[in-house]
This record gives sequence, C-alpha cells and structure tokens, in this order.
Amino acid sequence: MKQNKVTMQSIADKLNISKSLVSKALSNQAGVSEETKERVRLEAIRSGYRFNSSIMNVPSSETGIIAVLLPREDLYDIEYWGRIIRCIEEELSKKSFSMILAGIDTMLSTSDGMPACITDRKVDGALILGFMPIAYIIAVQSTGIPAVLVDSLHYQSKLDHVLAENYCGGYDATRFLLDKGHRKIGFAGDISYALSFKERYRGYLDAIKDFGEQFPGEKIEQYPLTADRAGSRLPLSESEALQCFRQKEIPTALFCANDPVAFLVLQLMEKCGLNCPDDISLIGFDNVDKCEWVSPALTSVDARKDIMGQRAVQQLLRRMEEGERRPEHLMITTEIVERNSVASRVSATKV
Repeated sequence: MKQNKVTMQSIADKLNISKSLVSKALSNQAGVSEETKERVRLEAIRSGYRFNSSIMNVPSSETGIIAVLLPREDLYDIEYWGRIIRCIEEELSKKSFSMILAGIDTMLSTSDGMPACITDRKVDGALILGFMPIAYIIAVQSTGIPAVLVDSLHYQSKLDHVLAENYCGGYDATRFLLDKGHRKIGFAGDISYALSFKERYRGYLDAIKDFGEQFPGEKIEQYPLTADRAGSRLPLSESEALQCFRQKEIPTALFCANDPVAFLVLQLMEKCGLNCPDDISLIGFDNVDKCEWVSPALTSVDARKDIMGQRAVQQLLRRMEEGERRPEHLMITTEIVERNSVASRVSATKV
C-alpha cells in the first residue's frame, strides 16, 4: 500500500493552522510562540516529515566538534555521568573530534536555554544525555544536526538511542533478592522521574509475578516506595520511605532505582535505627565507584557506562555518515556486582 507523502500542508491540516505558520515554526523564525514551534516540530517528527536542510541552513563544512548536552541538575551527579562523559571524550579523541559539554537549564524555554553551538549549528553532531525534556530533543532534531540519545529514552522522538537494559536489570535485581530468600521486597525510587525508572520498576513487578507463578506456595509482599520526590534533588520521597521504615512490618530487602537512591536510603535507615543488611538488604543500579566506599559496600546492577559512552560515539559517527538510515535502539546488557549489602534468608527457595 502506497503511503501518503508528508508535507507542510498535511502537518498544517493536522494541527488546523496555516502552511506558512508551519514553515516559520520549522525554520525557527521569530514571531512564532515556543509552544507552537514545539507542537509543529513534534507533529513533523511523529509523521515522518523530511526536514529540508536548505530551509534550516545547516552548514556544509565540518567543524570537528561534537556537543554533549546534559541537564544542568545532573552535573551535580558527576560521579555517575563523569564515567560516560570521560569515555565519550576518549572515543571522540580517537576519531579526531573535540567535545563541547553544555549543561542545560531545563526550566527555561528552548529559545532561552539551548546552547549557541546548537542554535548556530556550529557542531557536527550532538549526544543528548539523561532525562532531557522532549521539547529540547525535538528542537535539536529540527535543526538537522545528527543526534543520539544516551541513557535516556523518548518514544516520541525518532532518534538513535544507546541505553542500559533497564527492564532486564530490574528483573535480575529482584530475582537476585528472591533467590536470596527475601519475600518482603520493596522498590525505592520516584517512577515519574525517568522512563528508565519505570522500566526497572516493571522488571521488579514481573520478576515477582513470574516467581509467584513458579512457586505458587510462596507469598511475596511488595513495598512500592514510588511516590513523587516532591522537590527533592534525589528521585525518592523521603517522607514515604521514613513512614515505611517506622512501621511494624518492614521490607527485608529493597531494590533501589539507582545508586544515589540507595545511598539516601542507607541514611534514612540509620535515622530509624535500622541496619543494612541485617534489617533491610539493599541493591542499587549503575554500580558507581561510591558503591565500594559506603558501609556496607553496595551490591549494584552494572550497566557498563564505559561501553555506553563508546557505543554512543560510534552510533553518532555512523549516523553522520548515513543520515537516511533507520534509527536504532542499542541496549547494553547488565550484570549484578555482589558486595555486602544483601543478606541471605534461611527460607530461600531451592531452584
């Protein structure tokens, strides 16, 4: 069946606006509101519209520079992002590219918050890290600059993605706790924070469900600490966690959505007079260096951030050479690094 060609007119008809307004929005002209630009860009990307590079005035000469964009608040978590950024820089250097790192204030509109290297199209490509709002991703994509999303996922954007196997990592972490004999297992982390958290939580739920079907005589109690972080810098509701820890019945193990959440949980447990792993066992996600420094050393799901950075650069360079290639999702498999934060329970089911 022949597909209808997507045009500016078809986008205009879909949004019930004029074709000229669509043209102005796609070429980022003044006099068009940011809201309208974002609506038009999103519809263009959803419908598969081919952006005209002559309209967007993409420079033909190579700059030898790649932009690395990261939400500014994530710069505070440099222990996590530093490993990815370092590996990105090393891989780019091998290919004779330089790197510009730009922190984005995601509270600003794209017209105010987007770095000049993107708006002036002074880079050959862009790597977009972390939980970047969809408006920024669409704005970068609409410039025609090749871009790859790293450790993030937006289903609304047709871009290459390089990310961890979040679902499988969540599944394996929960199964690890189950195999250690835990039957009161919680998930700690604000699942509205990022899609990666939702995927890890989905893995947690499915692992419990599958285990229950495999061993129908085993009763599994769930403790979802998934409420909104309510303005906290870390994606965890401290009040919800404290309330849980002060109850008579508490979980014997928690799967934390990432390592910083696990470190915060350790502090909150101490406030409540609880010990890890004797009272509550913990497993994190990301395997940052600090996992070995805390007491007890934290068991964590390792997503190989070094490989993620390398693959992101390789994917971007390939995208720059083969612009018409269909976007791909590259998933980095995970593995559990066991340390001292998970205790075994006597009632462990033999598998």
